[in-house]
Amino acid sequence: MFNENTCQQCGTCLEQCPFLQLPKDQAKEEISLMIKTRNSRKILKNCAGCSYCDTICPTNSNPSALRKDIRLKHIRSKGISSLAFITQDMPNNLMSISLEVNTEEKKRDIEKYSNPMNNEAMFYLGCGIPYIFPDLAKTKLLGDLPLLGGMKNCCGGYVYNFFGEEEAKIKGNELLDKIKNLGIKKLISFCPDCEKMIQGVYPSILEGFNIESQTIVDYLIEKYHKGELNFRNKVNQRITFQDPCPWRKLDKKIYDGPREFLEIIGAEVVEMKHNRKKSLCCGAPVAVSNRPLGKKIAKMKISEAKDVGAEAIAFICTGCLFGLAKYASIKNIESYYITELAQMAIGEKPSHQIVNTIKQMENHLFKKVGENPTLMTDRYLLKNGKIVRI
Repeated sequence: MFNENTCQQCGTCLEQCPFLQLPKDQAKEEISLMIKTRNSRKILKNCAGCSYCDTICPTNSNPSALRKDIRLKHIRSKGISSLAFITQDMPNNLMSISLEVNTEEKKRDIEKYSNPMNNEAMFYLGCGIPYIFPDLAKTKLLGDLPLLGGMKNCCGGYVYNFFGEEEAKIKGNELLDKIKNLGIKKLISFCPDCEKMIQGVYPSILEGFNIESQTIVDYLIEKYHKGELNFRNKVNQRITFQDPCPWRKLDKKIYDGPREFLEIIGAEVVEMKHNRKKSLCCGAPVAVSNRPLGKKIAKMKISEAKDVGAEAIAFICTGCLFGLAKYASIKNIESYYITELAQMAIGEKPSHQIVNTIKQMENHLFKKVGENPTLMTDRYLLKNGKIVRI
C-alpha cells in the first residue's frame, strides 16, 4: 500500500524512473497530482509496473502501489485488450497466438503439463516456456519430477497486476484447489512472476496458501551440493545476470542464487551498473503500448551489459529473454535461459533457438494484429472471475 503520510512529494520516483526521467520540478508537480487525483496520463502511457521506484524512494513510501492504484482505476473504466489475458477463456491472447506457431508439438507438451501425475513436488513452468520457448523444458535436468504449466495452471500474476487483489483471490483459490488435488506441497518455479505470487502475494491474501516454493536456480544448486549433479564442463564466459522485476517484492537473498550458480559452472560473473533490487526493467511490459520506449529501455539494458564486458546474459524470466535477446545479439552478446547454461555444464547440448524463436513469434504477432486490428482496440474486464467485454 502507498503511504501517503510518509511521502514527501519530492518527485525522486519520477525523476529517476528509467521510463519517465522527468525534470525535478515537473516530477514534484506530477507526484502531487497523482496523489490528489489518482490519475496520470504519463503513468498510464509509460509506467512498466517494474517497481524500481520503490528501491529509490527516500522515505520507503511504496510509490509503486500508487502507480498500481492509478492503473487499476483506469482499467476498471477502460479495460485491457485480449492480448494481456492468460486464460483459455480468452481467444487471441499472447499465449494462444503463440500456440499457432509449431502448434502440434506445443499442444502435446501443454496437454502433459496441464494434467501431470500427482506428486508432492513439481516443476512449475509457468506460461512463457510452454507457449513461446518450449525447447527450454526439453532437458534431462527436469527428469526427476512432473512438469506443471500452461494457461490452465496460470499463477494469476496478470490478474493481480491488472485487476487487483479481489480478483486475484478468485484466481488464487482456483490454483490452490488444483495444487491440493495434485497433492503438491512444493513447486520449483521457472517464472519470477509465479514465484512472486506463490511466495509473496497469495500467502498474504489467501488463508491456507502455504505452498513451499523454490526457484529452479536454487534447485540446481541444491542438487549440485548433494552430489546429484556434476557440472563437469566449465562455462568459461563473462556472464551477467538479468535480475527480474518481480523479485523486488521478495527476500533479497533470492538474488544470491543465480550468482552462486554461475560461479559453480565456471563463469566469471560481472555485474551491470543496475543490479539486484535496483536492476533496470527489460522494457518488455511497454513494448506493445509504447514500442519506442520499450526499445529505448532494452537498449539501455544491453548497453549496461556491454559496458562491463559481458559475453553473455543469463535469464530466469522469459519476458526479459523475449525483450532483450534480439538486441543483445546485435551487440554480439549471447542470451541464455539459466537452465541452458546448466545443460552445457552437464554436457548436454541445448537447442538454443532463442533469437530465431523471438523473430518468428514477433513476425507472427504483428501479422496477426495487422490482419485483426481489433485485437488492440477491443477491451475486456474481469468481474468476479468472469471475462466481460466493455
